[in-house]
Amino acid sequence: MWTRESTTPGPDRAPNQLPLLQRGHHRRPEDGACVMEYVSVLAGGKFTDHPRCTHPALATLARLVNDWIDDEEARSKLALLAPDLIDTGRGDLRTTHCVVASCLRGASTARQLPPAAERQLTKARRRIGDIKRGGAWAQIRLGCWRLLNPPNVAVSSAFQVAIGQLRGLPRAERNARLSALLRDAVADCRQTVDVHPAGHAGARAS
Repeated sequence: MWTRESTTPGPDRAPNQLPLLQRGHHRRPEDGACVMEYVSVLAGGKFTDHPRCTHPALATLARLVNDWIDDEEARSKLALLAPDLIDTGRGDLRTTHCVVASCLRGASTARQLPPAAERQLTKARRRIGDIKRGGAWAQIRLGCWRLLNPPNVAVSSAFQVAIGQLRGLPRAERNARLSALLRDAVADCRQTVDVHPAGHAGARAS
C-alpha cells in the first residue's frame, strides 16, 4: 500500500500521508515502493526505480539510502524529498561530482575521513570547478573520467565510504545521518546545477 491511510499521489503534490516505503525494487505499486519508485509515480511517469526525471547519480544515492535505512518510519520520511528529486534528470556532469562530494562530506561528520577519501573529496570539488570554468583540456579530462566512472559506480563508491564512517553509531543516529546525507545532496545538486523547481511539465517525462 502507498500509505498507512491510502491516499493517491498526484503529479505535482505529495500525499497527505507519507507512503510506507520499503527496501528493494517492486514490480508494481500494489507490491510496495521504494523512494525512487514513489518519485516515478509522483512525477506521472511509469512505475520504476530508475525514472528519467531524476539524475542517475541522485537516483543511485536515493536507492542506497532507502535500502540502508533499517527503520520503517525513518525510511518513509524520505518521501518528503521526492518532489525535489523530480526534474533533476537534465543535470550535467556536475551533478555526479556534487553527489560524490556530498557523500564524502556527510561521511566526515561522523569521524575524520581517511586520507584516500579526503583526496577523493578534493578531486570531486576540483572537477566541479573545472566544469564551471570550461576549457578544452578540462573537457577532455572530464570526458575520460566519465567513461571510467558512470554515475552509479562513482556514487556507490563514495557511499561505501560513508557507510564505513557510520558503522558503530547507534541505529537511530545512523538512520538520521543517512537521511541527512540524501537531503543535503539533493539541496546541493539543485543549487550547484541550478535546475528548475519540481512540478514543471518536464518533470513528468517518463
